[in-house]
Amino acid sequence: MNSRMQGFERDTVMAIVNSKRVWLLHAVANALLMVAFFYWTRIPEESGLQFSLTVVSGLLIAFVTLWLHSTTFDYFRPAEHSLKASLRRSAARVPAFLVWSVIFGLGLWLIGQLWHYDEQTGGWVRHLLPGFLRRAATPRSAFSVTFWLVWLLYFVLWPIVFLPVGAQVAIKNFRGFYTSVAFRPLRELRFWIVYVVCFIVGAYVPYKLVWMIPTKPSTLNEQTWSMVARLGVGYLLMVTAWLVLCAAIMRACDGDAALASEPEQDPIAVTPVG
Repeated sequence: MNSRMQGFERDTVMAIVNSKRVWLLHAVANALLMVAFFYWTRIPEESGLQFSLTVVSGLLIAFVTLWLHSTTFDYFRPAEHSLKASLRRSAARVPAFLVWSVIFGLGLWLIGQLWHYDEQTGGWVRHLLPGFLRRAATPRSAFSVTFWLVWLLYFVLWPIVFLPVGAQVAIKNFRGFYTSVAFRPLRELRFWIVYVVCFIVGAYVPYKLVWMIPTKPSTLNEQTWSMVARLGVGYLLMVTAWLVLCAAIMRACDGDAALASEPEQDPIAVTPVG
């Protein structure tokens, strides 16, 4: 087993357990940012002052959001856990993290466009198959396979490839775009498993909670409290899963930093005799 990944799951979970202030910061700050974004979309632009307020507040919301998540990656480096130091360092790296966010979002948008052509792509791929395979594969099955391949690329492959790059940008500024360290997690099956677990807990379960339909008749007041509880639980699961994923990314990427924190061996003791 790779020595870098020994205790990977334990170290990742303990990083979150020992970071209650960071968890609370995300739980509060992300909620406030979502509320701020909601009210930002409702600012009228009927005068120059209102337009200026829209621009300034929008830039402020974007900056704080990028700063928060860049700080999170920096904080979970194995070598150091200081929230104040991470906040101070990350402020200067927001422009680089913005560039990464645009590239990441653009990649998701381009992949998402493939869903508009899944039927054409499925039909084209089926047409290229040999005759005996074409007879076994119905058009519906070809469309379904194409849909799920795009889904896998959108929700799993692209994030697994590019999120570690964002982590490196958050701690190395623009140099993080071309460091090979960002691709270490791709070689670790245990990181893939952690990502899938975080996706289920932080995305799939909240999605099911939000769209859960009551099976029994209930009053409007009961339905309201049920919705608030489901949204609250889903939100906290999403925040927790995201922090676990950030810690896992840094643990999988920065094995060298973890090793650097270990006591150094005496060079005389390891010098071969003779």
